Amino acid sequence: MQTRMQPVGSIFNKFPRVVRDLAKELDKDIELEMTGKEVELDKAIIEGLGDPLTHLVRNSADHGLESPDEREAKGKPRTGYVMLRAYHESGQVNIEIEDDGGGMDPEKIAEKAVNKGLIDQEVVNTMSDKEKINLIMMAGLSTSDEISDVSGRGVGMDVVKSNLDKLGGQVEIDSQIDVRTMVRIKLPLTLAIIPSLLVTAAGESFAIPQVNVSELLRIGASEVGERIEKVGDAEVLMLRGELVPLLHLPEVLGLAKTFFDPNTGTYKPDKRSGLADKRKEEISSPEEENIPERREDQQNDVNIVVVHAGAFKYGLVVEGLHDSVEIVVKPLGMHLKSSEAYAGATIMGDGHVALILDVPGLARIAQLSSMAGVEKTQELAGEQEEDKKRKESLLLFENAPGEPCAVPLDLVSRVEQIKASDIEILGGKKVIQYGSRSLAVHALEELANVGVLEDREELICIVFDLLEHEIGLLAIPPVDTIESQIVLDEETLRSTGIKGSGIINGRTTLLLDVFELIEGMHPEWFASREQTGTNTVSAPASKDVSTETVQGAATILLVEDSDFFRSQVHRLLQDNGYKVVEAENGQVAWEHMQDNPDNIDIVLADLEMPVMDGFELTERIKGEEKFSNIPVIALTSLASEEDQERGRQVGIDEYQIKLDKDKLLNSLSEYRVQMTEEAKS
Repeated sequence: MQTRMQPVGSIFNKFPRVVRDLAKELDKDIELEMTGKEVELDKAIIEGLGDPLTHLVRNSADHGLESPDEREAKGKPRTGYVMLRAYHESGQVNIEIEDDGGGMDPEKIAEKAVNKGLIDQEVVNTMSDKEKINLIMMAGLSTSDEISDVSGRGVGMDVVKSNLDKLGGQVEIDSQIDVRTMVRIKLPLTLAIIPSLLVTAAGESFAIPQVNVSELLRIGASEVGERIEKVGDAEVLMLRGELVPLLHLPEVLGLAKTFFDPNTGTYKPDKRSGLADKRKEEISSPEEENIPERREDQQNDVNIVVVHAGAFKYGLVVEGLHDSVEIVVKPLGMHLKSSEAYAGATIMGDGHVALILDVPGLARIAQLSSMAGVEKTQELAGEQEEDKKRKESLLLFENAPGEPCAVPLDLVSRVEQIKASDIEILGGKKVIQYGSRSLAVHALEELANVGVLEDREELICIVFDLLEHEIGLLAIPPVDTIESQIVLDEETLRSTGIKGSGIINGRTTLLLDVFELIEGMHPEWFASREQTGTNTVSAPASKDVSTETVQGAATILLVEDSDFFRSQVHRLLQDNGYKVVEAENGQVAWEHMQDNPDNIDIVLADLEMPVMDGFELTERIKGEEKFSNIPVIALTSLASEEDQERGRQVGIDEYQIKLDKDKLLNSLSEYRVQMTEEAKS
C-alpha cells in the first residue's frame, strides 16, 4: 500500500500557474492559498483527480469570484481568494475548493432545473436550500446566462461528480450568497486496500466499503410492523424523524430471499412481498398452531445497513452482519464489468470470493440515486407527513364496560394507577393523595350522560393540568394511545361534556370535551374569566364562520379543518379571554378578512387544509398592505425544517405545535402585550 501512495502536492503544484493565467484572462485579482500538499493518496486516485480539480478551480475563478469593481461595491477586498485544502478525517482524505465570491443562489438553481424540465415544482417546494444547491450536479444544468470558454458553474459538474464516483469519492457543496462557495470532496486513501463491512444475503458473502456505511441497525422481528411502513410500492424506515428508503439486497441482485423457520429450524424461501407484509406463514400441521409466528422469533430480526451515496441515504436490508476487515480489491472479470452493482471483488481468508458492492450503483439500479432518489424520498415524506396531519393523538379508556371514551393526548398530564380504597370523600368531594397534596377526582357520570363507573379495586386516574389547576378523571383499566383519523359526529351522542362520537378501532367512541367537563365540575375556576362578559355573535351562514367574542379582548382568527381540534383550541382560547372567529379552511378565512378587515388581531392557522392551505393564506395576508402587520401563527403537527423554511418564505411569524397549550398561550400573551403597547404609542 505504501508503494502506491503519493502526495497530493503532485497535482496541487500546477494550480498557481492555472490561477495566474486565469486572473490575466479574466482581468481579476486572484490569490491562491494551498494547504495540505503533503497528504498522500493512492496513485490511481491521484491520476483520476487532476481533471475534476482543475474544473472546480476554474469554476471558482471564473464564475465564483466577482470582478474587482463588483467586490468593491459589495464592501469586499478587490482581491478574491481561492483556497485549496487537503486533510485527513475519519480514515479519508478531504479536499476542499473554496472561494469568497458571490455564492450560489439555491432558488435560481431550482428555477433553472424546473424550467428545463429536470425536476417538478412540487418536489422543489419540499427541498431545503442545500438540496437545491446540489441540483447543480444534474446533467445539463447551468445557472449562467452565457457559458464562457473558461468554465461554467453547472456545465460539466455532472461529469465531475461521475468521475469522482468512479474514484469512490463523494461531493458536497456549501454556499452562501455573497459570502462563499465551498466544494468538499471525500476520497478513500487507496483503491487497492479498503476497510469493508462483510454481510451475507441469500447465502452469499458481500463487502460494503466502510466509507459508504453510516450506521447499522437491528430491528426486532416483533417491531418490524411498527418501524417499517409501506408507502405506495416502496418500503421506508422512520429513523430519528427522517424517512429512509429501503432496498432488499437479494431483490436488487436478483437472488432468492429466505427466512429462518423456527418450526423446522431451517431457512425457507421468503414469500412475502416485503418486510411490511403482515401475512402469516401457512400452517402445515395441527401441531404448529401454537408455535409462535416468525414475527416473534429472534432469528428473523431484520438487519439494515444505512449507507450513503453522496448526499443521498438509504437502508440496505441484509440477512447477516459480520466483521469489519481490510480487503485487497481485485478487478472484476469480463462478464461482471458491465454490472453497476459491483465495484470489484476480493478473496477471503477461507478462499471464497466476495463481491464488493457499489453503493451508488445499487441506488441507480433501484432508481434511488441522483434526483430520482430525491424525488422518491420527498414523495414518500410528503405522503407520510400528510398521513400524520390527518391523524389525531388520543388517549383511549373505558368509563364503564363496553363504553369506550377518548380525550386528546396532549391535554393529559399524567395517567396514574390507583386503588378504589385510595379515594377519600371530604366535604362531599372525592380526593386522592397526589404527591404531597390532595387531588380532586371525578367520575364521568357526575356530569355527562354516561354509564356508572364500574365498581372495582383497580382504577385509573387521568390527570389534566388546565387553567392553572389539576383535576383527575376516574376510569377503568386498561388505557391505550392511538393516532387515528376521526370523523366527528356532533349530533347523535352530543351532551354536556361529550363533544360527540367517532369510530375508533371499529367501535363507537365518545369524544370528551375536557374544558366543558371541568367547567361543569368546577365553575368557580371560570368565575374570574366570566366577569368580563361573553357575547355570542352569529356570522353569515354562507361563510361557515362562527364568532365567540369577549369584550375588550384580542380577536383571533382560528383556521382549522378538523372539527375536533378546532373545538378544543376554540375553548382554550375563549377561556383565556380571547375573542375567537372560526374558519374551516383558508378560503373561508380569507373571505371573512375581506368582509371584516378591521376586526382580526392575530391569525392562528393550520397548514394542511383543503381548498386553501395555511401557506397560501399567509402569502395572501402578508401580500396585502392592510393585513401585512397581522401576526400569523402556524398551529400544526408539521414543524419540520422544510415546513419552517417554506413558512418563513411566505411570512409565517411563528410555529406552535397543536394543543401544546402553555407555549401557545404564552406566545399569544406576548403578541397581546405588544399590540397594547403599540396602541398606547
